[in-house]
Amino acid sequence: MISKLRIVAVGKVKEGYLLQGINEYVKRLGAFCRLELIELKDEGLVKEAKRLEKYLGAGTFILDVKGKQFTSEEFAQLVKKQEGTLTLIIGGADGIDESLKKRAPGISLSNMTFTHEMCRLFLLEQVYRAYMINTNRPYHR
Repeated sequence: MISKLRIVAVGKVKEGYLLQGINEYVKRLGAFCRLELIELKDEGLVKEAKRLEKYLGAGTFILDVKGKQFTSEEFAQLVKKQEGTLTLIIGGADGIDESLKKRAPGISLSNMTFTHEMCRLFLLEQVYRAYMINTNRPYHR
C-alpha cells in the first residue's frame, strides 16, 4: 500500500465550504498515509504542463473526464496495489494539456464535469473511502 499520497492541483480553492470538507479529509487521511497537497498557480495549459511534468512517473494518475472510471471498490484496489508515492493530478479550469495525458493514465470521477475545486474534495473522499474499504472499516456501505 502507498506510504505517501500527493495531490497536485492547479488553482486555489476559494469556497469556504469546500475548504472545510477538504480539511476534514486531510485530517482523516493522516492516520493512513503522509499526505502532500500541492497547489500550482493557474497560468494556462502550456505553462501548467511544464510545471506538472516533474510529478509524472510511476504511480501518477491524471484526473480526466475521459479517463477510466472505477467503482469505489475498484479504486480501493488500485490504491492498495500502489507502492511508494501515489500522485494524483487535478488540472485547473482549462483542464490538462494533451501532452501530459499521453504520459500518465487518466482517472475519471464521473462523466459529468465538476469544478477543479470540487474534484479535490471528491477525490480526497474517495481516497479515504479506499482506505476504509482496504482496512475493512464500516465507513463504506
